[in-house]
Amino acid sequence: MKSIEFESAQNVKVEYELASVAQRVAATAIDITTFFFYFLIVGMAMGFSGWFDKDLGSFLFVQLLLVKLPWIFYNPLIEYLAQGQSLGKYILGIRVVTVSGERPGLREVFTRWIFKGDFIWISADFLVLFWFGIGLMGIVYAGTSKRHQRIGDVMANTIVIRNKSSVNYSLKDVLSIKSQETYTPVYPNAIRFTDEDMLLIKNTIQRVKMNSNTETKQFAIDLANESARLIGLEETPPKRLKFLQTLLQDYVVLTR
Repeated sequence: MKSIEFESAQNVKVEYELASVAQRVAATAIDITTFFFYFLIVGMAMGFSGWFDKDLGSFLFVQLLLVKLPWIFYNPLIEYLAQGQSLGKYILGIRVVTVSGERPGLREVFTRWIFKGDFIWISADFLVLFWFGIGLMGIVYAGTSKRHQRIGDVMANTIVIRNKSSVNYSLKDVLSIKSQETYTPVYPNAIRFTDEDMLLIKNTIQRVKMNSNTETKQFAIDLANESARLIGLEETPPKRLKFLQTLLQDYVVLTR
């Protein structure tokens, strides 16, 4: 799972996972399904009111007012008012933020909206096929983008993140934390590191496990080599990831 780091107002780095393309598509599908039922209800109501048949202009106006406009302006308005979430995004636990981790403003949400193409449906119903084409292009682009961004995200400088990590911790994980009474640190010099150093080591271990690409592996190797040098080892243990995990465990025990 790809992730991104933001720096909070307290200068603390916070890491979030990027929403996957599948999650973004699922969120859109939920929004479309919700509006399908809304369209169905409105359509039935309009169909049973026979006076519309006598005045086509009035019928088209009501169709525009009650059917098209709510869908066309749904995404920008709801994402602005609900801090980057539509109904589908809320259910999937994802939201839109700027690349700096802030709530999207009007400029960001409407830039994303323009490049989504919802507004083209206002002129003619057959253009909905063109809207589907834009959607497919967005899926393809997001699938190949480093940050899973569609074109609208790139233009608006926004990304879609998960509200919660996909890594879940249980009571068993808490109870498994060792103490100096039950665990003898392998590398006592691990105490010379800082909390920020250990956070970097922890995040690196997670990234290797979740996204084991060449770049991530090389960073873990370099980090292990530098960590070994800082605690005075003549050479880095061959199992570098295990070495980093041991360093992290030693630091937790020594600083509790």
